[in-house]
Amino acid sequence: MKILAVDTSTKMGSVALTENESLIAQLQLNVEVTHTERLLPAVETLLNQTGLTLEKVDGLALAIGPGSFTGLRVGLATMKGFAQARGLPLVGVSSLLALACNGWMSERPVAACLDAHRGEVYAAVYSGDTTLNSKGTKCCVPEQAVKPELLCNTLKDIGPCWLIGDGAIRYRQLFKDKLGEAALFAPEPLMRLEAKWVAHLALPRLQKGEGRNWEDLSPNYLRLSDAELKK
Repeated sequence: MKILAVDTSTKMGSVALTENESLIAQLQLNVEVTHTERLLPAVETLLNQTGLTLEKVDGLALAIGPGSFTGLRVGLATMKGFAQARGLPLVGVSSLLALACNGWMSERPVAACLDAHRGEVYAAVYSGDTTLNSKGTKCCVPEQAVKPELLCNTLKDIGPCWLIGDGAIRYRQLFKDKLGEAALFAPEPLMRLEAKWVAHLALPRLQKGEGRNWEDLSPNYLRLSDAELKK
């Protein structure tokens, strides 16, 4: 099964093509322009470089949030367009769970943290094997938009864990001050959400026949927008 996967939930988005459990190709997107400007050209480039077309893709996968409100809307609109035009199934995958897959080899819990702005992070903590088809993944702390200081209080009860994501980068010093040696920071390449993990998490669901009701798919914003809060 060939899957086209997209992440637009983060500033550094990505697109990937996979076949079953193998990565065919992946592109990280240019951070200097918006997802609206770069997503379609990135998909076109990826398909051209691999010699594939949408007609040869079997399913679609999307990081559905939490993350950038605008980015999530752009990604969802684009992927729904592909699904409708080609009659393809489309499934949404948690951005935080996909990010946590970067730490799947660790015996320590993984705290996935995305910068939510307003002095908050989107965060969730996972333990166990987060790899493809794994049934051992446990969500220790559910997805939430939270002040990093309050997240530290929760992490103190969990013990040493890996902090992954742009939220961990932005608040690195705070985590180090609050958690000390219990704050383990992933290497820089593992701090990025990668579309290949979105595809890998989506594969078993697409194989089961999910994704045909993609019209009902909506972003997981996790909190109200600024406009909603003002209203």
